[in-house]
Amino acid sequence: MELDRTKITINLKALLSNFKYASALAPGKKIMSVIKADGYGHGSIRVAKTLRASNSFAVARLEEAEDLRIAGLSSPVCVLEGVSSERDLIRARELGLQLMVHSRHQINLYKKHGTDVPIWLKIDSGMGRLGFDIYQCSEVLRSLSGLNLIGIISHLSHADDVNSNRTEEQLQILSKEILPIAKKQKLDFNLANSAGLIGWKESLSDWIRPGLMLFGVSPFSDYKSRDDLLPCMTFSAPIIAVKEIKRGQSVGYGGIFTAAENTRIAIVAAGYADGYPREIEQGAPILIDGKRFPLVGRVSMDLICVEIKNSRIEPGDIAVLWGESLRVEEIARLAKTIPYTLLTGISKRVGREFLEEI
Repeated sequence: MELDRTKITINLKALLSNFKYASALAPGKKIMSVIKADGYGHGSIRVAKTLRASNSFAVARLEEAEDLRIAGLSSPVCVLEGVSSERDLIRARELGLQLMVHSRHQINLYKKHGTDVPIWLKIDSGMGRLGFDIYQCSEVLRSLSGLNLIGIISHLSHADDVNSNRTEEQLQILSKEILPIAKKQKLDFNLANSAGLIGWKESLSDWIRPGLMLFGVSPFSDYKSRDDLLPCMTFSAPIIAVKEIKRGQSVGYGGIFTAAENTRIAIVAAGYADGYPREIEQGAPILIDGKRFPLVGRVSMDLICVEIKNSRIEPGDIAVLWGESLRVEEIARLAKTIPYTLLTGISKRVGREFLEEI
């Protein structure tokens, strides 16, 4: 018997459907699809080729943009962190990239070595990370004279929490202080991320910047999956053994599970070295043949154990760790983490397959 391998399966048709949904939420707006961290773990090159209708793409770092160019992607690509060295700036120019400018150091660097590179001015309107203070905008714009400035960009810090008033505060101050400047200077404004796009219509501007929602995962902090988004990733692994366990017998490191009765467990070829969270709660669901079975024992590097009792399950059957019928939002909640960390945490030894190619 030939066992299937531990793998993620990426549904590109679902990806395209989510992209069209994002576009429909903001008719007439330009779309900067965020595909950093290898397309949130889905494979940035295949994702970009599927979403070729995007007006541009965004990645975090120069190396990610370089991979896209090497793969033949000719669409505009923005490096959200910008660059900080002459060498990287020269490479960004060679690759025809757009860059973020969020510091005085970058202004000086770009003026010295990259006056022709298209840049976005990053304004910190509440995130407290990268970007110039909102009240410095006019001054900074003057210092950017001679550079190829194409727009102003900011980021919503609390849009994932629909009960927070921080987003409204951000939107009000941006509307008062930044939008008039952008309009006067004839610069595009770029703000709405996935949560802004779905939950805060007031955040829509010239550009939208969907990321997580493209992959069918809710951007909100309540861990609730959304019926209007189609999950793209299925994480699965083969069952490699089925074992009889006697009442009182423990399973796994530390013996944190002890059988209350005679039972059976299935051993699944996936562990924390593959990207399944070690900190997940006991009893977390694993899907086998469409049915939920509880995780028992500690997650180890290469294996997990599932109590199957008298179910007709055999080596070679496939366990789904998350996917369409077991959403990653639920697994993230049980692991006390967020979907982002799970999607981007799949390791290199896990196989990757693509379905419904466009």
